Amino acid sequence: MSGALQSSRLDPRVSITNKIQYAMSAAISAYGGNFGWCLLYYPKENQLILNVPYDEGEQQQFVMNNITKSWCNFTGWYANCWELHLDDPYFGGDGYVGLAWNGNTDDTADIAGFGLQSFQSYGTALQKQCKMIRYHLQSNGTPSVFGNVNVDYNLADESAQLNFSASIYGIWDTGLWDSAIWGSGLVPSADWQGVTNIGYTFAPLIKTATQGIQLQWVATDLVFEAGGVL
Repeated sequence: MSGALQSSRLDPRVSITNKIQYAMSAAISAYGGNFGWCLLYYPKENQLILNVPYDEGEQQQFVMNNITKSWCNFTGWYANCWELHLDDPYFGGDGYVGLAWNGNTDDTADIAGFGLQSFQSYGTALQKQCKMIRYHLQSNGTPSVFGNVNVDYNLADESAQLNFSASIYGIWDTGLWDSAIWGSGLVPSADWQGVTNIGYTFAPLIKTATQGIQLQWVATDLVFEAGGVL
């Protein structure tokens, strides 16, 4: 946390929010007067959680991985404040106290994930067409996964929202032997998906929906065909 105590006016690189300085500047300019700004360090997951009160009941979080110093955006936790209790993160909502990072479900709703990697030219400044994309995943269930490629610094998410259909596993002392489905540990998968996007730079996009299962995104592969300058 020592970096957070140094003055970003002298050198912006010492600011822990340097990687998201434009998002931070926009959030502070638009919502700086709102109640609910707070910062929480969560040691168990090596996370620094910054609560951003967009509007009453519409809070989001900017979350930094304290190992890689990279940031992401959490939505769906409508927190007015945060606190650690017995090293677990709790947040105060409107009329309730919630325990974050507890299990693999969001109350009764799906956990929706969205990831957009950085835009890269992949070794050539020529125009190219992405043909296929493959995500290396690990899961103990069957998550809903959608893959695509954004081109030329377009940050928009133009795909539909996913819904998750849970697989029913047997319960010990309840499920029928030789009929109930056994649960499993994390199993790797890497399925190719077809895409047709054309551009000069690509950024792989992934959307997921899960409920009651674990999901880890490990790596991404692309297949593309190089074209000409125009």
